Amino acid sequence: MIEALIPMLPALVLLAGAALLLPMLKPSSPWPRRIFILIVAGLSLRYFHWRISTTLPPTSQPLDFGFGLLFLALELMLAFSTCICLLTFWHIRNNTPQADAYEAHHRGRRDLPKVDVFIPTYNESWEVLERSILGARALDYPNFSVWVLDDTRRDWLRDKCAALGVRYLRRPDNKGAKAGNLNHALSISKQETDAPFIMVLDADFVPRGNFLLRAVGFFDDPKIALVQTPQFFFNPNMLQHNFMLSESWVDEQRFFFDTLQPAKDGWDVAYCCGTSFVARRAAIEAIGGYPTETITEDILLSFKLIDAGYITRYLNEKLSNGLAPETINEYIGQRTRWGIGAIQSLFVQVGPFGRNNLGPLQRLLFLETANYWLSLPTFCLFSLFAPLLYWYGGISILRTEIGDYAYFFMPAFLSSTAFFIWVSGGRIVPILTDLTEFVCASRVAPAVWSALLLRKTQVFRVTAKGLLTDRIMVNWPVFLQAGTLFVLTILAILVLRASLVDGRLADGGDPALYTFWSCWNLLILALVMLLAVERPRLRREERFNVNEPASLLWNGERLPVHVEDMSVSGARLIFDPAQVQAETLRDAELAIDILGIGPAAALITDAGGNHAHLRFSATAPREAIITKLYAGDYASVANQSTIGTALGDVFKRAFGFSK
Repeated sequence: MIEALIPMLPALVLLAGAALLLPMLKPSSPWPRRIFILIVAGLSLRYFHWRISTTLPPTSQPLDFGFGLLFLALELMLAFSTCICLLTFWHIRNNTPQADAYEAHHRGRRDLPKVDVFIPTYNESWEVLERSILGARALDYPNFSVWVLDDTRRDWLRDKCAALGVRYLRRPDNKGAKAGNLNHALSISKQETDAPFIMVLDADFVPRGNFLLRAVGFFDDPKIALVQTPQFFFNPNMLQHNFMLSESWVDEQRFFFDTLQPAKDGWDVAYCCGTSFVARRAAIEAIGGYPTETITEDILLSFKLIDAGYITRYLNEKLSNGLAPETINEYIGQRTRWGIGAIQSLFVQVGPFGRNNLGPLQRLLFLETANYWLSLPTFCLFSLFAPLLYWYGGISILRTEIGDYAYFFMPAFLSSTAFFIWVSGGRIVPILTDLTEFVCASRVAPAVWSALLLRKTQVFRVTAKGLLTDRIMVNWPVFLQAGTLFVLTILAILVLRASLVDGRLADGGDPALYTFWSCWNLLILALVMLLAVERPRLRREERFNVNEPASLLWNGERLPVHVEDMSVSGARLIFDPAQVQAETLRDAELAIDILGIGPAAALITDAGGNHAHLRFSATAPREAIITKLYAGDYASVANQSTIGTALGDVFKRAFGFSK
């Protein structure tokens, strides 16, 4: 037993050291972060030196060597992305102190520059659009115009915009998709307002009231062309919803927005992300408008602005909320579009290989984005098939024993994992974080390689939002793909292993290594199948944790209550039973006075103990309620991960328990 643990000693010592030291160190402190980066880089070099020099199959076995070389190439591609990511974290920029100063300086002034707020829309419902328009209209800024850019030419939307007092704009065709829509609005608004700054909001995003007060001041620096803010979501994505993690696990984009973008900003190469940003009109016009050469206009906009000598700045604050994709198909479609757009950026003039003004580091950082989409989905697919090649085909891509592999691989893996968990504040963790990659891999990998090798792309539609399902839905392609691999894997290690591990198989690779690898794959595949069984989404409206005092106006009295949570249609209250009996509240018609809304007519639908539920009446100020909830600083999903709770929630989901 002790001898078996000897290869794990370096990894165990590293794990113990990380557990003791990391809680005492802050990721924002540069030198602890940089020392950790060097440790991770050193252990990774140690692993790859051994991996390249020792583990490749011999050329006398061409299938083994070919597949082994392919897997090593994918590992090296991932290592390239990891190295660039580590280099990026050498610097981290925090722009909040500047934003505080700008807001304090600008608040109350009436002479601030004009801003045109663009809301491009294609097929979103009024339920989705209403929130965005009302939130934009309520911006706490003295000089702005809201433009709804309708690319489906809907008369009912024109009438709704007129009723709300916002501008409505349509164009005769859909050329250039979203970028073309923005360019059309850019030219029309130039004639009508000529606002020096443009704010862009996707149709499902709602800005916080102080968004512009915090962002516009950055443009005092003439080199800054764009200020990007992170995307947050007020609905659980498909992983959070299907695994019941909305209260314990953050969406998978938090690592990019909360951790990686501030680091990119430290090098002045933060990406535009398509929504929730403000841009300098003159800079957009100087580069010829919003780019249409790729299907992801946002990242290409970043390239062009930087190539023209401008800076894209990142303000890492929750200044807007939007809708996350709610089904696996929509999630996969969105990721596939992002991946293809990143590949297309390799072939444009301002890409990493073009003749342009990008510096070497900027080229590497942009190249890493395309490399990420090429390597990670393909690696995920290959790692699921590799043990099956061994069990059924006698093809071994790793010529090493499990002890040697643990001795060299585990320190590199654990140090890298510990670093990313630490630097992200727990926003990235193996299995849960990687699960979405495995779900997408079979669709994303072929799409991005086709885009690279054949220059072939797909026809995309706008990601659907605000879906409602009243029953369990099974994503059969994902379920059957994972299920087939699951059956083949479990059949190999439980039924056929003894007969398959003979002669050449035993000589070609360590069965223990492939058995462990197969067991890990079984865990991943089981979770993918579970994720493919999509739970119903019965709640049309999100409920926000409000936790604010309010007053019930009833029978000529004002009764203090506490609003625990709230949606557009109703709220859950806590009250003091000593002041009012629950029985007297049931079915009572009254008004509730809520901060920022005022008295709103409501009906108590249920009451008991110290809790009551109410439903707003038709006469309640709906627009004020929507603005308060969606443009306010309220949460409906977790903003911070709780790893232990999240794993417990996954266990409950796996074994049929409900929350």
